[in-house]
Amino acid sequence: MRSIIIYSLTFFLISSLFGCATTRGVLHDKAERQVKPKDYNVEIYAAYGAPRPYKVIGTVIASTGPFHHVMDAIEHLQDEARKMGGDALIDLAQGMPKGEPMPEGGWFIFGGTGEIWSTKVIVWE
Repeated sequence: MRSIIIYSLTFFLISSLFGCATTRGVLHDKAERQVKPKDYNVEIYAAYGAPRPYKVIGTVIASTGPFHHVMDAIEHLQDEARKMGGDALIDLAQGMPKGEPMPEGGWFIFGGTGEIWSTKVIVWE
């Protein structure tokens, strides 16, 4: 009985670790913005395809476990952009943005175990 409990706990811990995602947001300015509501649609654009003028206010990075799909990472990026008061995302890329150090903690400590996605957060001007 004891071994069943130990195996169950071990399986649960491993499963929960590989199912995690960590998101970090870095603001590039000090302007205060209201958090967008959960149902606000944060669109994703290529930098050359944004439909109107914008300002980059920050960067968001998501690191996911190996059992996550890219859509999980995108949802985490969009959630973080809403918290920052962003209107949309541009330049979605797999990997860390150039010149940005690897964040500490969370899934980031496992490096290549999952996937890292990054993008810029923008507001419309």
